[in-house]
Amino acid sequence: MFSQKKHNGLMLDIARRYYSVDVIKQYIDTLADSGGGFLHLHFSDHENYGLESRILNQKAESAEISDGRYRNPQTGKLFLSDSQLREIAQYAHAKNIELIPELGSPNHMDGIFTLLTHRHGAEYVQSLKSKMADDEIDITNPQSAAFVESLMEEVIAKFPHSKRFHIGADEFGYSVENHHEFVAYVNRLSSFLAGKGLKTQMWNDGLIKQNLDDLNRRIEVTYWSYDGDAQDRGERDKRRRIRASMPELIQAGFDVWNYNSYYLYFVPNSNLASSGDTDYAVRDVEKNWDLGIWDGDNRQNVLQAHKQKKVRGAALAIWGEHSLSLSDKTVFSHTQKLLQAVMHKAEKTSSD
Repeated sequence: MFSQKKHNGLMLDIARRYYSVDVIKQYIDTLADSGGGFLHLHFSDHENYGLESRILNQKAESAEISDGRYRNPQTGKLFLSDSQLREIAQYAHAKNIELIPELGSPNHMDGIFTLLTHRHGAEYVQSLKSKMADDEIDITNPQSAAFVESLMEEVIAKFPHSKRFHIGADEFGYSVENHHEFVAYVNRLSSFLAGKGLKTQMWNDGLIKQNLDDLNRRIEVTYWSYDGDAQDRGERDKRRRIRASMPELIQAGFDVWNYNSYYLYFVPNSNLASSGDTDYAVRDVEKNWDLGIWDGDNRQNVLQAHKQKKVRGAALAIWGEHSLSLSDKTVFSHTQKLLQAVMHKAEKTSSD
């Protein structure tokens, strides 16, 4: 029986920590050699905006340059220059690896707000912010949405071979009552990207059962957690009551990717070299995870075979918030085998 080839890959957090061009190329090589198809670059978050940007006045010509690394003198943060990103994009294209840029909103905006404050002042930035959450953009303000679109357009030009654009849309404040405002915002960004010939991707945790019918079906969902991994049991239960599960998204006609935060999230820390965490993660993936396990380590709601076929693929996500004491080469050397294991297991279970 014909089986659709899965589109598996890596999400690399280049906002919270810096990776050199050479190390990013090593990840691309590993993906290409392991049957992977994409590198999802998470370059914007509260901590930093990891790319050169004219709009945000983060430019290579005004940066402090040392050992080929560009540092913003106002923020002290490192970023990839346009020339470096072109080199990465050309290399990925030659290896048949799609780059997927992620510019997240309405939350995870502080890196952008910081740069905008340096350029335009606090009053301008406040005019874009949500009245309810200081680290979120105002999704009901047409000027705020237009600003996000302008920044997206700048990013699109830097990724000439990409077919998809990830808009983030995770971990923001909403209620069931005002959720229609979020759906309208996401649909607007999706229409904007469609006009540029790009598919829209987003995280799953902003999608609730009540408003699924109003959401653009062409949006692709990267599913990381049913309940956002909340610590409080009551909060977890509440989220599971209102949020859409992976099976419900598939049933509603959405394309989904498995980014399971239990098996497929890895957060390197200063003890990486001696902890054995990576070896454990490799064994855990090889023994216990497959494409149908989407809700943490829960096996009670594993996807049935016919729905597993509708999962487009999977991705390992390497987050950077606890790895600043490590070199990027160290992170790569301790995550390469895990990436290979996820690629091989995802492909194997999709063809069984």
